[in-house]
Amino acid sequence: MDLAQSIGQRIKAIRNSRDLTLKQLSEMTGLSSGFLSQFERGMTNIAIDSLNQIAVALGVPLEGLLKLPPREQGIEVIRSYQRDATFVSPQIIQYILSSQPEHFTFLPRLYKLLPLPEHQPIELYSHEGQEFLYVLEGSITFYLEDETTILYAGDSVQIDSTVRHNWTNHTSLPATLLTINSPNPYLYLEEIHGGLNNTGDREDS
Repeated sequence: MDLAQSIGQRIKAIRNSRDLTLKQLSEMTGLSSGFLSQFERGMTNIAIDSLNQIAVALGVPLEGLLKLPPREQGIEVIRSYQRDATFVSPQIIQYILSSQPEHFTFLPRLYKLLPLPEHQPIELYSHEGQEFLYVLEGSITFYLEDETTILYAGDSVQIDSTVRHNWTNHTSLPATLLTINSPNPYLYLEEIHGGLNNTGDREDS
């Protein structure tokens, strides 16, 4: 069972325990009955603001709805050949380096950056938390507000992520970097659904 289904089932159980119909919960939250029904069955996404409206209507803390199942104990290794690749963009491939990312307060990710033409514009962005970046292979261009610097293999930076930033690869060869985000974007999602792949940092993020 994925996280969205777990939350949906929890909402349905609490709603039933309070003898509330979907129509009544709809009137209390401003969310349609059809949408609420679909979410309870794990069939649609939900914004965190909407989830908070449901929590208020049911009289439970938001954290109670987000309660996660216990983390599986023991050593869980993700072999290099087992990592799932996500194409964030035609230039960026993302690998999440945790088998249970939703259970930890920080998120480690590996990125493969393919070359991007220098004339292509780079949009800076910001988000809550802090970010650590370590270049494993190749070199990248790192942007922080009005500053630009080149990072080579072995170089690292750590920043306040509320400052606008971005990074890209303007060389002719691929680059590889490790990033660590805190707090874990999986715990502060704008949308909660299924694999929860597109969270965190960049535009993927």
